[in-house]
Amino acid sequence: MTKLIVSAAADHLHRLTGKSPVVGLNELVWNALDADATNVDIKVKRTSFDAVERVIVADDGHGFSASEVEELFKSVGGSWKKAAPNGRTKSGHRELHGKKGEGRWKVLAIGDRVTWRSVAVSDDDVNRHEEVDVTISADVPHEVEWTGPRATSAATGTTVTVSAGMKEPNVLLRPDLPGRLCATFALFLSKFPSVRISVDGVPLDPSSLQTRVETIPLQAGSDHGQATLTIIEWSIDIDKALCLCDANNATLEQIEPGVRAPGFSFTAYISWHGFRVHEDVLGLADLDSTDLAPVINEARETMRRYFRDRREVQQRTTIEDWQDEGAYPWEQVPTEAAEQATQALFNYVAVAAAPAVNTISNTQAKRLSLETIRLAVETDPRSLERIIQEVLKLPKEKVDEFHDLLQKTPLTAMLSATRMVTARLDLLAGLNHLLFSPESKKLVLETAHLQRIIERATWLFGEEYALHVSDQTLTTLLRRHLEILGHDELTDDLPVTDDEGNARRRVDFMLGRVLELNQNVRDHLVIEIKRPSVKIGRTELAQIEDYAEAVVADTRFDRDTTRWTFVLLGVDVDTYVDRRRRQAGKTRGLVADPEGGNHQVWVRTWGELLQECEHRMKFIRRELTYDPTSDQAMAFMRATYPDFLPAALRGTDDVSAEPADVEDEGSRSDSGGSDERG
Repeated sequence: MTKLIVSAAADHLHRLTGKSPVVGLNELVWNALDADATNVDIKVKRTSFDAVERVIVADDGHGFSASEVEELFKSVGGSWKKAAPNGRTKSGHRELHGKKGEGRWKVLAIGDRVTWRSVAVSDDDVNRHEEVDVTISADVPHEVEWTGPRATSAATGTTVTVSAGMKEPNVLLRPDLPGRLCATFALFLSKFPSVRISVDGVPLDPSSLQTRVETIPLQAGSDHGQATLTIIEWSIDIDKALCLCDANNATLEQIEPGVRAPGFSFTAYISWHGFRVHEDVLGLADLDSTDLAPVINEARETMRRYFRDRREVQQRTTIEDWQDEGAYPWEQVPTEAAEQATQALFNYVAVAAAPAVNTISNTQAKRLSLETIRLAVETDPRSLERIIQEVLKLPKEKVDEFHDLLQKTPLTAMLSATRMVTARLDLLAGLNHLLFSPESKKLVLETAHLQRIIERATWLFGEEYALHVSDQTLTTLLRRHLEILGHDELTDDLPVTDDEGNARRRVDFMLGRVLELNQNVRDHLVIEIKRPSVKIGRTELAQIEDYAEAVVADTRFDRDTTRWTFVLLGVDVDTYVDRRRRQAGKTRGLVADPEGGNHQVWVRTWGELLQECEHRMKFIRRELTYDPTSDQAMAFMRATYPDFLPAALRGTDDVSAEPADVEDEGSRSDSGGSDERG
């Protein structure tokens, strides 16, 4: 036995072994093809417990002799292939696949011990064959042991046996292993039909697994000859990949395709002599290499266009088949934009899931699966992953693909935005009906109805505000304010009081925002609402002004970093309040804006507020062609706020559940004084 010490650092050799077992298997097959083999047989031997015991790859190539062992194994990167005439195999029939001399160590990705038994023509006598054995172990990859030569009558060729410590053995037992190998060697086998590669005695037949093959010329890279992109679609589910090939279709490197194509199983190949020229840097191909990036980027953009076109055709054909079968869950073409967006997202997802859906032979069961997807799209697109996993029983890889799809597709975002806008338009129409319809306005109460609805729709007062408190005393408001500023709790138990010492003043809402241009300044919007039957007059205005004075006068509020806006909101105002709202030199509605102060007091009407909200969404409303009727609006209110509507407006006869709203019926009294509410 002879031992060679490899002239490469052990950590570098260990890095070469960190690839997938399939990568190691590919290396063995390419080495056999580079040795002019016409037959390569892969055998995965199993134990009695159905585990991988060893992997054997045998070929009928020219093998290597004893005199070549040192050249092949003593150093990394010293492959004989670099010096081969014109970069071709010894017979001159094929261009060599690899020239780095690293593939021998990549085989250790399969298992911890690799032995080559090679038969070649003797160096001394062309009529005699000699045999050598070479072994590398993963624990000492820098040490190579070999024996020979020995005379033999066997035909030339090499048999590689990988044993001990099999890595990721399940990968080699997967039923898609032949398909994954087909993806790697498809172009080579199409060019050299006499070559036979088999797995456990069954020849690879890429053509039988291909559903479509398209070759597209690329413009970039013309300084190294014509670059072409070949896309092969497969009938089986295999990992998507982009193979970088030389001009003779030999795969030199495999990278991520860089495109999403849900519902398609494919391998793409770029064939270009430039990859052979720049073979030493192919491992950096995805790092925007100046030499490689133009070709790879053009190929990826071409793939995106290709699959967009393919998806349109596939979607149209699939949906037409479902319609003919009676399984498609839409009977008529939607006319409203929101429904059209729903259908578009449904089509996108359902067609991607079509391979699983179409395995269902029963039309009713198929329609039920499609209805389930439609329901998920309409109610919560995030639940689609669970539907796809549990109803359609797709594997984890497909579920992950759908997760990526739903995260990134603009249809999901568009549908969410459309539904949000239509819900807001429905709410505005519903509030108009509740507040201004003669039948409804007399039934709507402040605390039990309006306040509960509005605190769930603070966007009415501006997108920038968030709800901080609802229906709290001013002392609680102050405590919440200090928490927002990051200060400690109140250092004393003194409540916030008005000029008369009344502590138990209440507000309906406090909304807040941090000004974007100054993170130290905070705006607070305090809102007091009145039910529709109350006309805002002198008493109600005095109440909100009392609120404002109590807050502003309290020394615990920082005047320099806090601004306050107090709004009294109702359906109508009396003559006195209307005069206060129309002061010369002030915006309509502003009744108090003390010079040098940090607060304002406004009186607004619901009509003004709702009109402003409708105006903000006027363009979107027009584009959506969505204008809900009163009936549609009230149906939305009943579905969304069933507990916050007067019993007579809920569409039921049950009035026993009507919530009490005694504070709206008279006065709200607390120990600190009175707080009259309409």
